[in-house]
Amino acid sequence: METALARLRAKTDQELCTLVARQLKRSRRLAGRGAYRDAAKDYLTAKALLAVADIPAAERAGLERLMQEVRQTIELPMTAVA
Repeated sequence: METALARLRAKTDQELCTLVARQLKRSRRLAGRGAYRDAAKDYLTAKALLAVADIPAAERAGLERLMQEVRQTIELPMTAVA
């Protein structure tokens, strides 16, 4: 039973990893179109999901780099206007 639960958790974490990547890519696309509010919502969703997922360090590092890029993309136009 415990191994089945561990396999299920691993599969769930992998699916969360995929979902985080999709949310970040969608956020970047939205920011590219000028929809910064929607991009920020997707970014925050991805950030929350990444916080609860138990993802291997290498994958987490890649997602965190992508997250940083998206964050800068979202923030740039806001600071340029201010």
